Amino acid sequence: MSIENIWQDENNGQDIDLVTLLQKPKLLNLVSHHPLEKLKKNLLINIIWGSLICILYIFIIIHFQIWQVQLSISIVLLFSLWALYTAFLEYKKLNTNVSANTALLQEMKRHNESITTWLITQQKVALIIYPISAAGGFMLVGVIGSGKPVEVFMSKPFVIISLIITVIILVPICYYLAKWMCNYSFGKHLKALQQNIKDLEAEK
Repeated sequence: MSIENIWQDENNGQDIDLVTLLQKPKLLNLVSHHPLEKLKKNLLINIIWGSLICILYIFIIIHFQIWQVQLSISIVLLFSLWALYTAFLEYKKLNTNVSANTALLQEMKRHNESITTWLITQQKVALIIYPISAAGGFMLVGVIGSGKPVEVFMSKPFVIISLIITVIILVPICYYLAKWMCNYSFGKHLKALQQNIKDLEAEK
């Protein structure tokens, strides 16, 4: 009997020996260590952290009356809100209880493709935001550290060069750090999901 049939029999409430059912290693991998459940849990964690970060950005925008910083952080905030919204959409449509009326293989493929696309899109869009974020942070730290307005602080050629160097250094660091964090949160569970897909395809 295939994994999909076992899953459907369980959902249909047919008389199946529970002990025998749980002894099947592939089913144990699908149910007890369900990668979709792990992905949904980590999406929720992502949403919570994203919300806290958005609150921090709002505090910076309100507290520091520096229009250059407010503008740059506002752009970063808009990106963060978009990322938060798309994460919430993924969370809402991620169905961890696959219906017996829905093909298990197709459902798992759909979630795998959707989450993978979401992660890639976020990483690509973030590449546009990182320079803005780095510049805003640089100006904020510079104003706080020097006690001078942005116009005065940024008027020195050395400071302009330092800003460019900071952006060049921070952008790839932020990109690879974010990529590592995404892989840490979602990577292994996506791989488990993909392995389950291969197992189901092998039984077709």
